[in-house]
Amino acid sequence: MENKVTLSVVVLSYNNEQYLEDCLSSIERQGIDSYEVFVVDDSSTDNSAQIIKEYIKDKPQFQLIEKPNSGGAISSQIGIAKANGKYLALVDSDDVVADGAYKKLIARIEQDGSDFASGLPMKLTNAFMNTFLIAAHENNVFVENKVLTTDEEKEAFTNQVFYWNAVYKTDFLRENQIEMPANLLIADRIFTYKAAMRAKKISVLTDVVYFWRKKKNEEKISITDQTAEFHMISDRCDSFQSQIKISIQDFKKSMQYNKAIWEHSFVRLYYPLYTLANPENEENDYNDFKLACHRYRCFLMQFKAFFVHLIANSDIPVGTKYFTERILAKRYRQIYDFIYNKMSFKDLDVKKLDPYVYNSVLRNNNVLSVKGLSEENGRIYVDFQIFVGLEEDDAISVEEVFTYNRYFSQQRTDLKYDKVRRKADITDLPCSTYILNTVCIKNGKKTYYTPRLMEELAKVTSITTGDKIITFNSRYSILTIQKKNRFTLLKKNSQYFLGINDTREVQDIFFFNIENNKRYPIEKQGDLYIFEPEKLPSGNNIMIYQNREGLYTTVRKQEMTNQALDDTFLDEVIVNGRIEIEVE
Repeated sequence: MENKVTLSVVVLSYNNEQYLEDCLSSIERQGIDSYEVFVVDDSSTDNSAQIIKEYIKDKPQFQLIEKPNSGGAISSQIGIAKANGKYLALVDSDDVVADGAYKKLIARIEQDGSDFASGLPMKLTNAFMNTFLIAAHENNVFVENKVLTTDEEKEAFTNQVFYWNAVYKTDFLRENQIEMPANLLIADRIFTYKAAMRAKKISVLTDVVYFWRKKKNEEKISITDQTAEFHMISDRCDSFQSQIKISIQDFKKSMQYNKAIWEHSFVRLYYPLYTLANPENEENDYNDFKLACHRYRCFLMQFKAFFVHLIANSDIPVGTKYFTERILAKRYRQIYDFIYNKMSFKDLDVKKLDPYVYNSVLRNNNVLSVKGLSEENGRIYVDFQIFVGLEEDDAISVEEVFTYNRYFSQQRTDLKYDKVRRKADITDLPCSTYILNTVCIKNGKKTYYTPRLMEELAKVTSITTGDKIITFNSRYSILTIQKKNRFTLLKKNSQYFLGINDTREVQDIFFFNIENNKRYPIEKQGDLYIFEPEKLPSGNNIMIYQNREGLYTTVRKQEMTNQALDDTFLDEVIVNGRIEIEVE
């Protein structure tokens, strides 16, 4: 079939009215002249369909397809069937595609002769970017531009990849019948597993190509956050069973590949048990845990001989073998107690431990942390601390240190790093808020590594140098660079007045509402910005400004000239150090 357009984009839409404009507008910013977009709406019960119709009006590249509610898997099948493009991409309607990402991915496919290309994803949490790759099985794929051809390379890729951070050759998907099974909620793993297995070449990019939205403060919980729900546990079993059936077709030619993927999938199968047996889970219920174990047992018994052989001849963690043995023996209470006790830190007095020792010894594989901030000879540094564990394999070396701007940007800035002194120079970073990340060598392989601490040990380190205040939050690995005395905050009756002490420092100020994902301009009179909390939309409203470099950050207490004013006055609008107003 002759391709009519370069790229077909299939948007899977269901009840994401507040995020649709972000998603659809990001597709228009891809730099591709010849493209089509099928927005497949799964009978949304909110105002999604009307918003889509309004948005695509006078946009011939866009087409809305409304279908009876039957799940995202069927939506994807419909979109793939209708596609006229040489290449195809799938998008969830609450997510955002990075500017120009599809153009970069297509260029790599054509350059490498690959069947598809995939790039680095990032999380959006309440609209603010967070590092995505922090789990051990996720962080070793997108560290360098490369082409994957061997089973070993594709195995690592399959262990963590999603369907939406990629562009595929449309004919490759159709010829290999790669699609999401209609009867599964967790259908994306089948799609990516089959695509990776069938591909002769996969191109990998280090560029950020996709922002996956993790929604908070909402009544509607996404599928990926319903880990411990029974229907999701059951669906995990069905998904794994479908994966086994697919892989049997190619078992002889890809035996080692399939074995490795099975091992990883088997470990993932038990993830919900950790949530159900977590002592910090207020809804913790042993009966729910027992029900989940029994569902796993029903699944395992179908392939008992296969799984017994698999766990006996694999690198599956001891804990997973322990779970399997006791589930098959119906010893659910033993598993429950094992997880509960293992996850409990009630007897640990963290105040008596050096946090970096705790971080390196008690947290598995976390041997890199930020020691603090320092200033030497007019230069400002982030200081790293590396611990080597009891085994030589724990050795780690930092190769690259870089930042991403956290607000409304995908800009990466590489920092000069002194390997001997373990210092990253942040002197020339413009004022803004950043996520700090590294590329390290561990066990002889390159890997992303985000230096962060557990919540109970996290702290905020701060230094003041010249006209700047620099802070580092070790819980989220967030670096904030602010300017002293940037703002003055005053109040008269119900109105607040925000003054900019140097008008050249700020281009724009607005409130961003987390619940509806929209910006709200602030009235300006002369040099003052005026706002009244009761006139803001309901939900959390965070004040954000764009500085002269075009970067964004939140308006924070440290930037105020009048910090000595009555704390009660400041507490009315300042939450966690930033102006944040919650309207009921």
